[in-house]
Amino acid sequence: RVRKGQLTMEERQTIITLQNVGISYRELAKKVKVLVSTVSFTIKSHSGANSDRKRSGRPKATTASEDKFLRANSFCDRQLTGQQLQAQLNSGRSKQVSVSTVKRRLRVAGLTGGVAARKPLLRRQNKRKRLAWAMKYCHWTAEDWKKVLWTDESKFEIFGSSRRIFVRCRVGERMVPQCVTSTVKYGGGSVMVWGIFAGSRVGSLYRVRCTLNQNGYHRILQHHAVPSGMPLVG
Repeated sequence: RVRKGQLTMEERQTIITLQNVGISYRELAKKVKVLVSTVSFTIKSHSGANSDRKRSGRPKATTASEDKFLRANSFCDRQLTGQQLQAQLNSGRSKQVSVSTVKRRLRVAGLTGGVAARKPLLRRQNKRKRLAWAMKYCHWTAEDWKKVLWTDESKFEIFGSSRRIFVRCRVGERMVPQCVTSTVKYGGGSVMVWGIFAGSRVGSLYRVRCTLNQNGYHRILQHHAVPSGMPLVG
């Protein structure tokens, strides 16, 4: 049965090799199981290499060195926008490159855009202390950690959330109820709560009504952490 489709490198090599020793096109087609026209085209287009020929079509808007330039600049400053990288690239070329092209090149390089993660600022001294603490207790077992009291505080919005909410809308659906988040003028307020837990057991939840500074935190530990937490590990 005659097979259609692109030839493999091995099949092209077979056709070229056998043709050089005098095998006819018809015999070659029968051996490789392709059309005679495919054999003829393969031999005529042979240029000494058996890789695919260069396809026709519009060439890439950027060169390999320009793609490397975009990757390097993005790695040097992760906060550079597509527009800023576009301006840097276009400053040294006559034909302008679009922002979408710049973003495509970055995606191919594995650099995708997104909202930056937020985390506390840690200086070198803070990092050293945290690492030393982790190394000190790295040998502890799960049973050891169950005897430790953990405390934390969190703020909860009374109405909605102050964070951005992402929705997917079609054209003309911006004000559709399913695509809208409700807001309250001047904000709906918030509640700060403090809690404690150990292992799989939780203690009391305490509403923080004062400013949570050093003195306020010490009062919470004295009046709530001890009476609520000790039964969890006792």
